[in-house]
Amino acid sequence: MILYDSHIPLTNYAHQLDEELVPFDGRNLTKKSLLASGARALFIRSVTKIDQSLIAGTQLRFIGTCTAGYEHVDVQSLRNKGIAFAHAPGSNAMPVVEYVLTALHEWKKKTNARFPELTIGIIGMGQIGTRVAMMCRALGMRVLASDPPLESYGKNITEGVEWVSLQTLFAHSDCISVHAAMNTHDLFPTKNLIKEHHCSLMKSSSLFIHAARGGMVDEDALLKAMNTVNLHVAIDVWKHEPSWNRVLADHPATIMATPHIAGYTEAARKRGIDMIVHAYCDLMDRQFTSQCMSTEGILCIDSNAVNVIKERRFSEHRILWLQGKEGNVFDEGRKEFMHDSETLSDIMPM
Repeated sequence: MILYDSHIPLTNYAHQLDEELVPFDGRNLTKKSLLASGARALFIRSVTKIDQSLIAGTQLRFIGTCTAGYEHVDVQSLRNKGIAFAHAPGSNAMPVVEYVLTALHEWKKKTNARFPELTIGIIGMGQIGTRVAMMCRALGMRVLASDPPLESYGKNITEGVEWVSLQTLFAHSDCISVHAAMNTHDLFPTKNLIKEHHCSLMKSSSLFIHAARGGMVDEDALLKAMNTVNLHVAIDVWKHEPSWNRVLADHPATIMATPHIAGYTEAARKRGIDMIVHAYCDLMDRQFTSQCMSTEGILCIDSNAVNVIKERRFSEHRILWLQGKEGNVFDEGRKEFMHDSETLSDIMPM
């Protein structure tokens, strides 16, 4: 039996999985319900936290999260229990690139910036950060990058991108975009990575884009920089999700305030689900057939592409979706964005 988050359309794969499929509320999975289900597989999203206490004594053989990040999963505990694990790296990369492109153009309108004269600093050069770097190079921007783990492992840097320290990146960038993975157990932890002294280095009227994971950035430090150096902010992820920092969201220098939807298009969700179903079928030695359609989008990063992205995903109302909101509306916002269509074709080289 497979237990799955009710927001994952897993029934589309019922024939391939050939098992009983039982939905659950992703934010409210309990040890009691997991034990009672007898499930051997668990399909989740980022809202479900997996740790040793939850999985102990269960019959689980597989856990898959249909998200690129997996900081909500204690992977070491799964290894210790012999539970297979899968996630969906790169599944949401291009929608996040669209978010960054929109933020850059919204900021450009406010500041009359010219991209060829600017430097962007990218924190985290995985699949998303690399694509953002390629996009910014296409816009004529100088690109600095900070990713100590990848740099230390000898990753080949994207052409035209310079490895720098985090401090150098903050001091010399006109825009900064965060795309690091969240981790606390590595040699290079990213939780609470960006602190007040980093924000204090930023240039006046610069732009800070945060579409990685909440908890990496000191939100109070961002607010201080917004008030002292006129920092502009586009923020999609929040330290205490599903709550958000209302002062930060409502600040007049916030150009985008959204409920963790940068990579949350219909196509991205389908790719993520496809990837973990594929992993489970491999584990169970079952045949797998992808349900994702290959589509061609706009290849060039130009004003036409920006206009289409805004029309499909980021209208004037939606770029500040959280502004002025009250109550428990975070998930309501996610539902509003979940069927959005992508515009850009993948710009990642093979």
